Amino acid sequence: MKFELVDRQGYIPDLNYGASGQELSCFIPSDYSFQQVSYNNGEGEAIIDKHTWHFFFTQEGIGIKLMDGIVTLKEAEHFLHAVKSHIWGETHQQVQIFMAGAIPK
Repeated sequence: MKFELVDRQGYIPDLNYGASGQELSCFIPSDYSFQQVSYNNGEGEAIIDKHTWHFFFTQEGIGIKLMDGIVTLKEAEHFLHAVKSHIWGETHQQVQIFMAGAIPK
């Protein structure tokens, strides 16, 4: 399952990457504990609540992909809203959340 957080005007705030081994804290809200699995050049994977998520940049915004584990759409939506608020702030209303990817034939 892949999602994208996209600001309608193309704005992505400057992200403050965490210390070594915690760089992805710029994507992950502080009320979520995580274990960073990988990090390379602004993207990587982290285990959050026994699920592996991949964080990366897309042409339009920020991509978040569930790599391992199963979540309900409601759980994913709650997590994505938390990430959106963490990056853009609580009051920023221009960010849209999309499910992304090709439909299998």
